[in-house]
Amino acid sequence: MNEKIIAKKKILDRLLTNKNNRTVLYEWLRTELAYTSNAVEGNTLSRRETARAITENFTTGTKPIKDYIEARNHADAFAFILESIGRAPDKKLVLGIHERILSGIDNRNAGAYRDVPVRIAGSRVVMPNYARIPELMDDFFAWLKKPDRAAARRAMAAHLRLVSIHPFVDGNGRTARLLMNFMLMRAGFAPIIIRPLDRKRYLDAIEDFQLTGNSERYERFMTGALSRSLSMAINILDGGASNLRDMMTIAKFADLAGLPTSTIRYWVSIGKLKPAAYTESGYMLFARRQLREIETSRKSRSS
Repeated sequence: MNEKIIAKKKILDRLLTNKNNRTVLYEWLRTELAYTSNAVEGNTLSRRETARAITENFTTGTKPIKDYIEARNHADAFAFILESIGRAPDKKLVLGIHERILSGIDNRNAGAYRDVPVRIAGSRVVMPNYARIPELMDDFFAWLKKPDRAAARRAMAAHLRLVSIHPFVDGNGRTARLLMNFMLMRAGFAPIIIRPLDRKRYLDAIEDFQLTGNSERYERFMTGALSRSLSMAINILDGGASNLRDMMTIAKFADLAGLPTSTIRYWVSIGKLKPAAYTESGYMLFARRQLREIETSRKSRSS
């Protein structure tokens, strides 16, 4: 792993010695991973809709009900891997993740290997015959047990191997990403966030390996994503978020900024403004220093 990633990991290690920081990060990740991982698979919920589906059981008639269930299911699966962080990855963990991903969507296949052929739309890749799945997965779990000092690379390789076996009827990508992130967090790294804008590059990198057997393109992509995800985690925790007394709710922040709450929510949705922290229930918190950033932005536009 390159020196920049090692340096970022050391910073994150230091920040996570603060239990408050760990809570803040995991609450943010619960929504962010659900939003991004589901979006890669075609889920239509926005980040805000995902957050409300998870924290408020929110649904509307404008989006498929399945999309809301997927948001809650991913949050449940994330909670499951956090609860399991003290044990090594194994069959029980992988099937447990998958069971939660498909719960209430396809209960018959939740937590069970596929017994039918599958194809990925638009791909030339031919997935393994379903009759070989139990054997391939036994080999996969045996490989997982082997010691390896390169924890981050092993986590990425586990993801690539699992999606290439494609052991489930549905939910393979989400399960593989959660397994990878479980392994990364066990080793002290931030989980990898695959941004929706990187969907094509991500899927193309996987397909390139599946067609050629060469994983260099995949490894470059995932290493870059890990570095960016570490930076995101550090920025969330190192920008004053560890001092929660300096935090304020969105309503108070909007009032002090002289803006409607809806404007703040919109800026967050388009990435113009980022919450400094999140409460245990997933609600956004903002820092006083961000008021100065808004004021500076106003002055630069008016000059």
